[in-house]
Amino acid sequence: MIDQRPDTATLLRHALDAIQGARDVEAVRLLKTVLEREPDNLHAQYLLAIQHAQLGLFERAEERLRALLTVVPEFVVARFQLAQLLVMRGTAKDAREWLQPVLVQADPLGAYARGLLAAAEGDRDGACATIEAALRLPQPVPVLADDMRRLCGQLRDSAVA
Repeated sequence: MIDQRPDTATLLRHALDAIQGARDVEAVRLLKTVLEREPDNLHAQYLLAIQHAQLGLFERAEERLRALLTVVPEFVVARFQLAQLLVMRGTAKDAREWLQPVLVQADPLGAYARGLLAAAEGDRDGACATIEAALRLPQPVPVLADDMRRLCGQLRDSAVA
């Protein structure tokens, strides 16, 4: 009997397609399938954490990101995402700790980290100025750029309210 189940790489590709198509529930299902087969798959763990955040399951996302960073503390994008989640949840002090290694980067991620830090310190205008400058750079992760545009909009909206 031949196993007709898709392999892990195929499942991850389908999960990424679902994420890009805003089919969050499908993406979560696919990622959980990957993790049932390969519990130590760091890529699937990261993507599932991000999907949990996308679905508003912030505590679950934070738990997953912290667990992932315990195993791979140098996973810069995961550090950034955890810090972003913490800033959005109002725990800025903890966010600063996670952002420290990211702040020195010269790429958009480093600039976004500096913008997040400014937001964590209550400097909404400085945060948006830094984020907007980073948005003018080439964007290696367009989805992250969209997140940063939304964050800047949220910061501006909260300043008006």
